[in-house]
Amino acid sequence: MKPKLLIFDVNETLLDLKPLARRINTTLSNNLAFDLWFSSLLHYSLVETTTGNHEDFSKIAKATFEMTALKFKKVVPEEETEAILGLIKKLPPHPDTSEALRRLQEQGYHLTALTNGNPTVAREQLAFAELDQYLERIFSVDETKAFKPNPKPYLFVLDQLKVKPQEALLVAAHGWDITGAQRAGLQTAFISRERKFKYPLAEVPTYDCKDLRELVKRLS
Repeated sequence: MKPKLLIFDVNETLLDLKPLARRINTTLSNNLAFDLWFSSLLHYSLVETTTGNHEDFSKIAKATFEMTALKFKKVVPEEETEAILGLIKKLPPHPDTSEALRRLQEQGYHLTALTNGNPTVAREQLAFAELDQYLERIFSVDETKAFKPNPKPYLFVLDQLKVKPQEALLVAAHGWDITGAQRAGLQTAFISRERKFKYPLAEVPTYDCKDLRELVKRLS
């Protein structure tokens, strides 16, 4: 079944995190610093959800950045930390993103975004990247008080838009996001961004694409 609704992850799927990665690696003087921070950010967001709590993603980002800095024996002033993490609002889209969203919109697909970030940051990100014009809705997990890959955010989007799980396609560059959507009953499309991999214990995604251009071809 071809999907009616396409739900896009934002960070790394639509937007390129390299500018933020370079800044963090430079500040902490280690080429692994960004990867460690981002993994910690995702880990502690799930700590919040699995312990029955919910915290703003930006606050978790700041807390885990401080933890990462200490690991590399760095103390970064608060103003500098805020300036670094503020780059999340000024990320460029991947080269294939704008054209792919435009073509999918022209083909009649309903396009939305679902992010772990808070609603304000998500809107600023997508407006800066000039992608908001293609999206009918921008959803944040804050609306369900549970971070992806918990099933609540995916099911909330479906409920809001009155779409059945099998009629929706989650598009993401993260194996954990694909796994969460699969287990909530959605179709999935894995986008093989640089150094991103599928989770071997999950089911094969509905679509396995090297980039968004390939996804457009597959859905045409």
